[in-house]
Amino acid sequence: MLEKKAAQADHAIIPEIKNRWSPRAFADKEVEKEKLMRVLEAARWAASSMNEQPWRFIVARKGDAHYDKLYEGLNKWNRKWTWTAPVLIATLAKKRFTKNDSKNYHSWHDLGLAMGNLSAQATHEGLHLHQMAGIEAETVAENFEVDTEGYDVVTLFVLGYQDESRLEELEERYHEAELKKRERKPLNEIVFGEVFGKNPEWLNL
Repeated sequence: MLEKKAAQADHAIIPEIKNRWSPRAFADKEVEKEKLMRVLEAARWAASSMNEQPWRFIVARKGDAHYDKLYEGLNKWNRKWTWTAPVLIATLAKKRFTKNDSKNYHSWHDLGLAMGNLSAQATHEGLHLHQMAGIEAETVAENFEVDTEGYDVVTLFVLGYQDESRLEELEERYHEAELKKRERKPLNEIVFGEVFGKNPEWLNL
């Protein structure tokens, strides 16, 4: 973990959030099966609307016969750096509730909760992931025979061990983001009270 990438939080937060970040330079090192199982187990125990658990994952480890099929689901920009990571995973969201077949308007939100759990567990395990919206969802769906009437292909992400020394193997355009300090909007830009856009009094005390 690069010390400069630790969150400069204004209030105390748990290490798994403080130390989470999204590198592009990954080590050529296999992710142990036990760690992979634990990060997926963490996702499994996320909260969801009506306990629907709409998240699904397609997992490919380097060396798996289907790894290249999943890699084809990345856009051309993300293909330029993801080859350094040992695990590639697609995320999917089930569109309708199993109980009554009504549309689940919160399925992507709940997938996000699962990914929050997974990210925290990965950080706890000494792993990193980098999530990507730059994908070819139709390619993933076609390559893996996904029922697109029932499921959305949402993102892909890579999982592995960060290795700063491999940054030299990547295009220079990625170097700055890899090394600069992380930043976030302050709470007074995102937390409101009585009126949207107006901070509650306690926030500024």
